[in-house]
Amino acid sequence: MSERPAWAERLRTERSRKSPRWSQLRAATALEEKAREFGLAVPSRDSLLRMVKGWERGDHEPSHFYRSLWSLVYEVPERELFAEMAPSALSVLGLGLVAVEAGSEEPGGDPVRRRDALLSGSTLAALALGGAVDSFRVGMTEVNALAAATQALQRWDRQFGGWVPYQAATGYVQSAVRLVRGTYTSKVGARLLPTVADLCSVTGWIAYDTGKPQEALRYFSLGVQMAQQGSDAILAARLLCDMARVNADLGNPMQSIELLTLGLHISQSKAPAAVSAKLHSMEAKTFAILGQVKQCELAIGRAERKFSVDDGVDTPSWIGYFDRAQFSGVLGSCYRDLAPKGKQFAAQAEKSIKEAMTSRNKKQIHNRALDHLNLATVWLSQRELNGMAEQAGEALELAAHLKSHRVHRSLHRLSRAALSVDAKERSVQALHQQVSELPTLNA
Repeated sequence: MSERPAWAERLRTERSRKSPRWSQLRAATALEEKAREFGLAVPSRDSLLRMVKGWERGDHEPSHFYRSLWSLVYEVPERELFAEMAPSALSVLGLGLVAVEAGSEEPGGDPVRRRDALLSGSTLAALALGGAVDSFRVGMTEVNALAAATQALQRWDRQFGGWVPYQAATGYVQSAVRLVRGTYTSKVGARLLPTVADLCSVTGWIAYDTGKPQEALRYFSLGVQMAQQGSDAILAARLLCDMARVNADLGNPMQSIELLTLGLHISQSKAPAAVSAKLHSMEAKTFAILGQVKQCELAIGRAERKFSVDDGVDTPSWIGYFDRAQFSGVLGSCYRDLAPKGKQFAAQAEKSIKEAMTSRNKKQIHNRALDHLNLATVWLSQRELNGMAEQAGEALELAAHLKSHRVHRSLHRLSRAALSVDAKERSVQALHQQVSELPTLNA
């Protein structure tokens, strides 16, 4: 009989540690309950039980998705449970599924210490938080200047995009790293680290928009770790949501679900309504990409309930952009992905996208271009080629003022899809010609 793998032994050990009465059926039930907690679909209880038995025998390895669930059920970091196995997306990025938890107090006991959130997965974080302390003295003046620069970069990117804000943003991150390695009081540090995390989020999106998705993920990862070090689990959850969005766009929806599961776990009930709405809307987006209509609609319902609630909690400045227009745009993109499944979804997509269009700030050229592209994609799914071409034309006009790889890629993708539907249609040919004449952007 072959020797059982070490990770299989650890699964058996952790089950016994939960309780001597924990059977394999109880473990399967716990997996099911944890998945349901995050709105995720898993096989039937009987199927899960067979999988649990197979995993504990070491017959087959659990996927990244089930490793994440096991980590949550047993409250043990994935990197410890499955040390020998190839790391999942979260492990590669230096994140543990239970790495961040707010300090709590057990009745009659000592306060529960926060788990160490800084793992070794990010080169940028190692540069920022490792090595000797810089002699530079940091005060609130520097923190406020960094916050103002972050807001300016965000406005600049949304209005124009391109290489110049990218270069500026990466330079600011380098300066921010020096600040983090400086000396400062605990009061300054409590403001500094979340401010740097917010800068990392903005820089990640600028990098993504210039065609650098892997670099974007590294900046988001650094931001998560900065937020964790600054004891800001809510901001860390928002950055995980950013990472999930990029993974979803790159065709990695299961990694997106892992990241969202972590984000929801660490924020729990502490997140302001706007942050929870963002997380749940990203859940909906991921389920839409997977084609899971029911799960998508449930997540949209959760997002809408959160968005419409005034919970009396101060909304952090870094989520201020997630207004009615942004929320409607995200929902519109969810229904856009479901539009091929039925006209009712196309109608919902049109309604949400038009709501976004009417409430967008005129200076948000980047988002406005994406709104028109989303609506054009909806029309194409319904073979409304004239409507598609009209919306694509609006996006092309806005693209002339942008240097956005994301918008250009979407236009090229739309043009190719339209040709596959009807290459002889004049409006399709005209669109293809206009898109082919778009200027080449800096890599």
